[in-house]
Amino acid sequence: MIWLWASFVIFLISLAVSLIGAPKEIFWSSEALYLPSILIDIVREGGSLRGWSFAPTPYFFPDLPLVFLFGSVTGNAFGAILTYAIFQSLVFGGLLGRFIHSIEPKMRRSGSYSLGLLSASFLFLLAEKFPTLYYLYLPSSHTSAFLITLWIWPYLRKERVRKYLVFPILILSVFSDRILLFTLFLPAGLAWARRYGRWGVSFPLISVRFFASGALGFGLYSLSRVVLTIQSPNKIATGESFTLWWSDWIDSILNLELQGIFLILALVTAFWSLAKSREWGHSLAFAGYFQIILIFLPPLAGLYSGPTGIKLSLPAFTLVPVLFGVLVSLPRPEFGTNARNIALLGAILGLAFFSIFHRNPDTLWGLQGFPKPNEASCIDDLKETDSFVFVISEPQKARRIFAYSDKRALAYPVDFSTLEGLHAISNREWFLFPPEGPIGVIPEGLGEHRIRSFYGEPSRILTCPKGKDSLWIYENTDKIREFLQRPFQKTK
Repeated sequence: MIWLWASFVIFLISLAVSLIGAPKEIFWSSEALYLPSILIDIVREGGSLRGWSFAPTPYFFPDLPLVFLFGSVTGNAFGAILTYAIFQSLVFGGLLGRFIHSIEPKMRRSGSYSLGLLSASFLFLLAEKFPTLYYLYLPSSHTSAFLITLWIWPYLRKERVRKYLVFPILILSVFSDRILLFTLFLPAGLAWARRYGRWGVSFPLISVRFFASGALGFGLYSLSRVVLTIQSPNKIATGESFTLWWSDWIDSILNLELQGIFLILALVTAFWSLAKSREWGHSLAFAGYFQIILIFLPPLAGLYSGPTGIKLSLPAFTLVPVLFGVLVSLPRPEFGTNARNIALLGAILGLAFFSIFHRNPDTLWGLQGFPKPNEASCIDDLKETDSFVFVISEPQKARRIFAYSDKRALAYPVDFSTLEGLHAISNREWFLFPPEGPIGVIPEGLGEHRIRSFYGEPSRILTCPKGKDSLWIYENTDKIREFLQRPFQKTK
């Protein structure tokens, strides 16, 4: 128990150090602001859910209700995201320990949970050098689907499921994030086939309800596309995607980047787990298949178009320290628990030393207070002295202003090439029924020449009090309103 309590304290310290030292931009990212933007529009502004264009993965459950809950408690987008990150991290640490115990049921439960907490601590501190790991904190990043997988597999392994709890949650989770079909259903089917026979006739009875839940969740998602506007994923040809993935992987290995190193280690632990699964249980087979599927899913699905595409493989990377600890200790359980904990503790202390003593305190948002985007601060300052009713800008700036403005400034995204209203992660009602009054245009990211060509000359140009950025104010808004409404008039 001493190791367990020590691991929990180390976990909390590592989480605090990682979050305080995290780049403030992660709290302004598209993933972080997707759900807060929806909730702000619907709850505060009275927008319609039917008017929204949702992401290809809508994240309705469990991300949306949790962000709503934390936003209601904290009262702002940053508070909601930070509280969500802490909550999700705590759940991650606990579920990781539970999942580890399903792989090594003969080990002491406290030893499994210690390994889970220390592995999570190691990943938190490593995020500074491997920023993809910061997605573990965010909503709308497939992390909740990973947590659902960690939660449900121990039930499936025992073939005893609380059917009135697990299956409804599973249906809603698949409806919200179809990646569960690849992170849970496919590896579970392969693990059962490895244990019972490839044709499935000897699968446990629980598998019928399990796969039926997946089918119902997918059917619910398909039905929702009839009622709601849900975007299709941005895919490229599989061959092109695989070529990009392979090229980036080779480059990262040659440059000794953590992305390439983790990918190699994930493949090692995956095949090692499969090799030992017949001897030590089919939970290892599940973990091995899980890693292999997630490693190759981005290129094979055509979803890898650049380095950020690797985030789909993040859950496979998070299991690397876990599986190394398990696979090394299983042959000698009487010595393995302490040895793996000491090894991880050494790595954690090294990362903590580097993180604490090699950072500039001026760059830590946690020591400076609430990290508010510059564009949101600018618009709030200008709104005190000017009468513009809303602003338009490129999508990322618009989302940051909409979520972080203390003055409740409205900000709508426009397409860079056409300067027309952009119905992507936005509400069409913003463009069809915009408020009456002067309109502000943020030229950065849209091009001053293009703005003048499409919208005409501004009535006046305002400069941000705390910077050099500008806001163009248009009193005559007929042209702008025409451009905002044009895409939706085409579809009528």
